[in-house]
Amino acid sequence: MLHHVIFPCHNKFVEKYMVLLHGFGGNHRVWKKQIPVLQEKYNVLAINLPSHFDGNIKLTELSSPSLSTISKEIICVLDKYRIKSASFMGVSLGTVFIKYMEMYFPQYVKNAVLVGAIGNVGNFLKRTVDVFSIIGNKLPFTLVYRVFSKVLMPMRCSKKSRKLFCECAKALNKYEFKAYMNVFKEHFSLVSKFSSQRHQENQYILGEWDKCFLKGAVHEARATCAKIVILKHSGHVCNIDSADEFNRIIME
Repeated sequence: MLHHVIFPCHNKFVEKYMVLLHGFGGNHRVWKKQIPVLQEKYNVLAINLPSHFDGNIKLTELSSPSLSTISKEIICVLDKYRIKSASFMGVSLGTVFIKYMEMYFPQYVKNAVLVGAIGNVGNFLKRTVDVFSIIGNKLPFTLVYRVFSKVLMPMRCSKKSRKLFCECAKALNKYEFKAYMNVFKEHFSLVSKFSSQRHQENQYILGEWDKCFLKGAVHEARATCAKIVILKHSGHVCNIDSADEFNRIIME
């Protein structure tokens, strides 16, 4: 079973859950500023995705490196705690699995907060993922994830986000990195299908300096009739870049 941590609600009579899914290279530590706030109203279930966090299941150990396989692993954790429906919050890669579950396992997702959501992307990023999916296991991985973090989070406001990413990504390796590139490719093929659906229950929170994903995420949010908030002076991982403002918004 995927590694996960439960943070109980401060009110022991509360039964509802908020499920947290981190981004690529991260782990549940990316939510450290949000978890204490969320515990005021929710039991918080923070799940670490395959290949993330020491001792966790590896993506290459699963039957296939696909959205379906990983989503079913997430559902196994939910079923362990008899969670039939929950609120979800994901950042970056985490939003990919939330959207997949909304399409194929909708009974589990009551509503969702999509942070730095990955929607449609430009040809340059698609070609980069294509290349990494072929030769990702032949590159010096330490260099790769440092470059990767700089490409996704180039602005000065994202310094803390980059540092945390580089610390957490050490649990990955070049073989897991390559396998995840195929997951991204699968997601890109499903973007138009998700955008054709309505998801008024969703809330997108994006950083104005998210150079790679902002345009596609805004288009997706509008196409699905979801709500959008764009945070000033924030990059891709805006829950870290502007933690106080982000927390105010999610509690509202």
